[in-house]
Amino acid sequence: MSIVIADDDKGPLWQIDEVYGRKEELDTLNKMSDEKASRCVLIQGTAGTGKTTLLRSIKWEEKNWVFVEGKFEKDLCTEPYSALIRVLDRLVEIWLENNKAAPVCQMSNFRQLLEDDIDLLKGIVPGMFRIVGKVAHEIKYTKMSSLRNLTQSYENHHVTEEKVGAESVAIANAFLRLFTFLSSSRPIVLLLDDIHCADSASMEIVELISHNNLSNPIEHSGCTLLALSYNGDLIGKNKFASATVESIKAFENGVHSIELEDLDVDSLNKLVASVVGSNTEITLPLSKVIHKKTAGNPFAVSQFLRYARIKEFFTFSPMTFSWQWGDVEKLDEYAAVSDNVAEILATSMEKLAIPSRIVLKVSSCLGKVIPIDVLIEYFSSKYQEGDDGHLSCPEVQGIHEHGLDSLLAEAAKAGILVKSMTQGAYVWSNDKLQEVAYSFVPVDFRPTLHQRLGKLLWRLGLENDEEWMIFMAANQMNRYADLGQEDCALGTEVAQLNLQAAKLSLDKAALYPALELLEKAERHMGVSNRWVDNYDLTLDLMTNLAETKFRIGQAEDALSIAGLIIENAKSLNDQFRANLVRLQGCVSGRDRDYELGVEKTLEVLKLYGEKHPKKLYPGQKCVEKVKLKKLLPGGELEGLLELPDMVDETALSVQSLLINHLAVYAGMSQKYRLLAWFASVRSLKHACKLGLSPITNQSVLNIAIQMRLEGHFQEASQYADFALKMLERFPRKPGSNHGYLRVGATSTVLGAVRSFNNCLNELVEGRGDLLKSGRTTDAVNASLAYASVYICVGLPLTPLEVDLQLYHQDAKQFGAPYTIQQVFLFFRQAILNLRQTDVKNPTLLVGEAMNQERELEKVQGNGRKMTQRDINSQRLMLSCIFDDWDTAELMLDGLEEWVDATEVFIFRLHYRRCYMGLAGFALSRVCKNSKKRKKFLGIGKKMLKFFTTDMKYGSVNAYPIVSMLEAEESPSKESYDKAIKACARLGLIHHEAYMCERAGRFFVEKGDDEWGEFYFGQAILLYGEWGAKGKAEKLTDDNSRLLSRSSLRESVNTSLQGRSRYSAKELDSLRVIDWQRFSIGSHG
Repeated sequence: MSIVIADDDKGPLWQIDEVYGRKEELDTLNKMSDEKASRCVLIQGTAGTGKTTLLRSIKWEEKNWVFVEGKFEKDLCTEPYSALIRVLDRLVEIWLENNKAAPVCQMSNFRQLLEDDIDLLKGIVPGMFRIVGKVAHEIKYTKMSSLRNLTQSYENHHVTEEKVGAESVAIANAFLRLFTFLSSSRPIVLLLDDIHCADSASMEIVELISHNNLSNPIEHSGCTLLALSYNGDLIGKNKFASATVESIKAFENGVHSIELEDLDVDSLNKLVASVVGSNTEITLPLSKVIHKKTAGNPFAVSQFLRYARIKEFFTFSPMTFSWQWGDVEKLDEYAAVSDNVAEILATSMEKLAIPSRIVLKVSSCLGKVIPIDVLIEYFSSKYQEGDDGHLSCPEVQGIHEHGLDSLLAEAAKAGILVKSMTQGAYVWSNDKLQEVAYSFVPVDFRPTLHQRLGKLLWRLGLENDEEWMIFMAANQMNRYADLGQEDCALGTEVAQLNLQAAKLSLDKAALYPALELLEKAERHMGVSNRWVDNYDLTLDLMTNLAETKFRIGQAEDALSIAGLIIENAKSLNDQFRANLVRLQGCVSGRDRDYELGVEKTLEVLKLYGEKHPKKLYPGQKCVEKVKLKKLLPGGELEGLLELPDMVDETALSVQSLLINHLAVYAGMSQKYRLLAWFASVRSLKHACKLGLSPITNQSVLNIAIQMRLEGHFQEASQYADFALKMLERFPRKPGSNHGYLRVGATSTVLGAVRSFNNCLNELVEGRGDLLKSGRTTDAVNASLAYASVYICVGLPLTPLEVDLQLYHQDAKQFGAPYTIQQVFLFFRQAILNLRQTDVKNPTLLVGEAMNQERELEKVQGNGRKMTQRDINSQRLMLSCIFDDWDTAELMLDGLEEWVDATEVFIFRLHYRRCYMGLAGFALSRVCKNSKKRKKFLGIGKKMLKFFTTDMKYGSVNAYPIVSMLEAEESPSKESYDKAIKACARLGLIHHEAYMCERAGRFFVEKGDDEWGEFYFGQAILLYGEWGAKGKAEKLTDDNSRLLSRSSLRESVNTSLQGRSRYSAKELDSLRVIDWQRFSIGSHG
């Protein structure tokens, strides 16, 4: 336990250097220290059982580990990342000290890592950047002036600004990258103490680090041993911490759970014998009484021994140089620790001088670490006689650092405080001692103390730009208000301070701590006349409350608050953010009603004087184009770059409504799709008059999308390229749309004129941009686009199946709409059906990943409609490949309403239309109903026309599909060979396999088994190379009579299946298939 027990009775110090009663736990930790692998350790125990001491007792440094620890405090539970910030600051200090002579490239890598994440982290760990800045001057870091902004009057706040900042998981990933890098030189033991007091944002990071550890236990050369300690009786009260612990326990390997209980009599006896320097037989009667009094709690034991020594039960004989003790039965007279712990702990403080006790009482309100600068400022205030002996005294009035250090040193000598070697500050040796010190503050004086400290910390925080002081100030003022003080004026101050602290939390993407602060602000502010007496504060508070509740999924409450804001707001600008909450409510959840979103957005725009038709009259597009060209500088689109920045608040509000809402919702709606183009043109006209906003480039892209939908592929591509060029006008920062535009341009326009293979890299890099800028929900959409194009180009299925599991996990963690989360499940189950050999019905999406009926039950309204469409699309693909035309008929019937539907997202449209065309032509021959055969033939021809038109417009991806559909429309050896060759040249191995299979069936139906055997053999090999083992085996079994062993002697290309991820460098070597091995020409 390493607890020093001392007094001024001339006896030697009592030093406990060994941990008793924990042999099994110590063996486990020592084994882990030798293994050097990433692990997670969960240490559970009640207060005082020695959780932290257990970890500290291991000689980590001797085994080349870096040991760092951070503690979450109950009084700081609303300060995001508090323990992690201190840990990270310390790790960076150690890393820089250990790498003074590091190679230039290693320091360069560290600088690059920090520069990549500086926008995400500079407001969260500014201390770390200051530390690094002393040695890495190339890092361009400037201190955020967030606190200074908080002091501005509420009349000047910009309520029209649409909040788009970093999302919490992006910050969590930035933390993970730092921890991973810092562990690459030396392994790290990261102890986070008392996680039952942790905030939700910290737990998100802890969960990410732990899952990374357990998924990659020996990742490269670095490793992190994450140790989490918590009180088992309290963990259930923190839903975020308890969920994190349960998610860690779910891993089968790499998790070690340690549950500490109080010491038994034998272990306690060894401890006592060690302290008094005697043998265990002599001390056993003494130890039994101590165990009876303390229940074996290690902390209680140490305090009871101290108490008994102060009461002179223990005495040291200078004659025999040994400890002696009185009658053991007399020891029963002392109070049991469990009965009166405060009295026993108080004995340590009662012997201190009055000035020391006063310093401890004030310090008890200020957290585990004693902030000397705050205490100096507190005691510099005017002395009030009424405080004498309670909150102040003449001896501490105007005290300086040296005098304060002497008083704190006295408390440290008594074992109440300890001086931290790493932090260089005094800290409470135990939480219970801090609680006892607070109990010494008379109840009547507590409100005054909290109020004074709150106002002092508030002032110091703003003056020194120290965020932790703002959070602690809010805590002090809340404690003041919670004590039942009735003071309306001060209630407003408490609300204002909580709002400021909440905004700091929101800037750090810590939503739940922010919500707690906002709710306290609203409660302390009172209800009556708030909109009259404190309009600006009320507006700011309620707006942030509505937005925060909406972001964490409390949509009903958020919409109610938004309605209250709109009812009381004095202007449209004041209503703006509340209106956005209402609009987002229309298209969120499991019923994503985009048409309602369009209609509600039009209503809001009308309030700004913006009249928009729900339908365009004939010729209106031409008129709007002419008007726009007249407004553009020089009459050209490039003239937009000459415009100034847009600064008018109302104009920015209208731009946001047009681009981020009307254009987006209309683009997702079949009924109002043309309004997306109209909204974009209208926003550009506004830009010509009032300047560019950071999202004007999205208007250019929206126009490009409409051009593509109308068949103007090349012109659309030019517009999309110009939209990307406009990104250079505005800097990258958290929430910026650089990655969004990059992914959007690729998925909606550039994919129409560029090879799908070339789009993969753009999507991967765009997703990376989105994660770095904190737009994690958009990053999920980028992952979905990547998965769609990946399967369109026929790359190996196994790596994608692994990726889809990670993408689905991201989608859940990032809070993506559930209908988006489902698509990853659909793709994965479809791939499992293709790969696995024991699937009873491979055309049903039922298995390891999902159950289609259960997924449908989870959505409703428009969300259910989209889910049904996506299920039918996947099942149609499986029906074609598994030759199940009865199911294909049902799926094509279910997709009939989507036959003529246009699609903003190119890859999804391409995928669906391809299999609708293949199924249409196949069913036109096998369907028994003549009327249906005609309908399906019409669908096939319509899909063929779509792809033929795209090919004429410049799509390089349409030609293989056209060849396939033509072969299915008019089957012949020549048409199948043409389709097979077209697919092979673009590396579409899945389509090549399908065409070989269809050719094989064509020849078998004609009675030509030789050609049938040849094509089936090639199809089986190609399906195997694709990774569709289940399909390959089924095709082999179904044609066992026909196939000879010679047809299958070529082994499957395992290098394709073993590849873990797509990369452009591998593409050429992986996707070029040797056509000569088919020898089609020689059989003519």
